[in-house]
Amino acid sequence: MNKTRVISILRAAAEIAALLVFAFLFLNHKLQMWIIFFGAAAVLSIFLGRYYCSWICPMNTAFRFIGWLYKKIGIKRIKTPRFLRSNVSRIILVLLFAGSMIVTKKMGLKIDMILYITAFAVFLTLIFEENMWHRHLCPFGTILSITSRKSKYRLNINEDGCISCGKCQIVCPSNSIITLDNKKRWNLKHECLLCGQCIDACPKSVCKFIF
Repeated sequence: MNKTRVISILRAAAEIAALLVFAFLFLNHKLQMWIIFFGAAAVLSIFLGRYYCSWICPMNTAFRFIGWLYKKIGIKRIKTPRFLRSNVSRIILVLLFAGSMIVTKKMGLKIDMILYITAFAVFLTLIFEENMWHRHLCPFGTILSITSRKSKYRLNINEDGCISCGKCQIVCPSNSIITLDNKKRWNLKHECLLCGQCIDACPKSVCKFIF
């Protein structure tokens, strides 16, 4: 069994385990405790990057199923609106998320904000391309895009071996892969979800996880 296959199996197992924990907390009315898991992931992202997004996040687990289904039946989604393609929207949403969490806690309201955000994210991704949430709207992703900037573990694209086919860029769910002036591809590690889809798509095996 090759390394890529092993990683895929481990990732699927991690996603299922995380989804079961999420469901357990929801059924026991303790979903706010999910923040503890995210907090730990944010700390570890300093060293391991945004692994939370593709290995743990229940939103992304749902996104993967939606993407697989839409690909099977040939449904195309709407591209990210231009007015959302800025850091301003990301900052506003993080502040709104933090504020809502504080207000509900202070007022003693029994509102599972994380559940509503998850449902909202899944609804949007039924209509818009997945990268809109990952790259521009997700408050968790925005936080991780800051904490993971110094991470040593990352997805690297060997520029010397890159043939500029763009296949890695097409499959990237967060638009973290950009085109350089010489037409080669480069990965923005703080936006990368470490999902490995580019590794599977690359015909020259120049996309690799490195420390």
